[in-house]
Amino acid sequence: MRTAVDKTAMVVQHIVRHLGQPRRATQWGKDHVSTKPLIVGLSGPQGSGKTTMTRNLVKTLSGAPHNLRVFAFSMDDVYLPYEDQTRLSQQHPANDLLASRGLPGTHDIELGTRTFQLLCEANRLSKEKQQSVKVAVPSYDKSLHAGKGDQVPRAQWQLIQGPFDVVLFEGWSLGFKAVDQERLEQLYKQSQELRQQYSTVSNSTLQRDQGGYAAQHSLESLEFVNEQLKVYEKEWYEYLDVFVHLSAPRLSTVFKWRQQQETELWKQRGSGMTDSQVVAFVERFMVAYELYLERLKTENVFNTNHNGAVSGYADISTRHLRVDLDEDRNAIGTTYVR
Repeated sequence: MRTAVDKTAMVVQHIVRHLGQPRRATQWGKDHVSTKPLIVGLSGPQGSGKTTMTRNLVKTLSGAPHNLRVFAFSMDDVYLPYEDQTRLSQQHPANDLLASRGLPGTHDIELGTRTFQLLCEANRLSKEKQQSVKVAVPSYDKSLHAGKGDQVPRAQWQLIQGPFDVVLFEGWSLGFKAVDQERLEQLYKQSQELRQQYSTVSNSTLQRDQGGYAAQHSLESLEFVNEQLKVYEKEWYEYLDVFVHLSAPRLSTVFKWRQQQETELWKQRGSGMTDSQVVAFVERFMVAYELYLERLKTENVFNTNHNGAVSGYADISTRHLRVDLDEDRNAIGTTYVR
């Protein structure tokens, strides 16, 4: 029987060991690598504990003995504005993956990139001026427009003071990368075959673990999302210096974790989704897990292609840490993904 380990302590150690290591030289900030904050990407499926982990990391890294200046934000903070999301869904009425926020393609890429730029620029200006520099960071309110959500008006954005030693950036699909057309078609065919097999299988948990979600959508719909991921990699991933992946033991665990979250919401607010609504909600995201999660588990996110070419660093061997979780979100092992 494997013993659970302190996952926060492991991740803190992972981050701290890279504080003195080279930072990513982005296209925008090649002249400012020496002042760039260490930008840490944190990925994990819904319910895996990313929010709790982020909060614990900020608290631990900010306190003794580290005493670092830490800031954290999320992919959820930079979804498209309501009007843009509505326009996107109207332009692609047959693509259910774009009907509402969540999947790659529904984020404000330009806003996210600009936020990274400003955080890096705050460090440079702070060093030059020998004083702190304020940065306005975006926010998103999921409750607006009857739950469809919208960006918070810029005048209400939080002002934070740089410089920053560490910036944490988290998201459920962070680290997912596009696959080539041949691989996408292969995965789609596999999903169709699995879907066909399920007609003779009554065990829903088995179905959830094996896949078959991509087959519920057209290949054209998947191609659009796949193409969008190239933009994330080009615009956002180039800022990352270190990566952490909270890995679920199996796909069906995501349903369990998300239902547990909803149960807590019922206790706190007296309202929420039913179990069947949770399943329908999670299934929409399962498409991306089915297509991209295995690669994230087994291939270093700092590899720029399947041939092993590396972006930004001579040695990436210790920059991508996978934390394996059990059904209760306990860490049961860690692996440096090569």
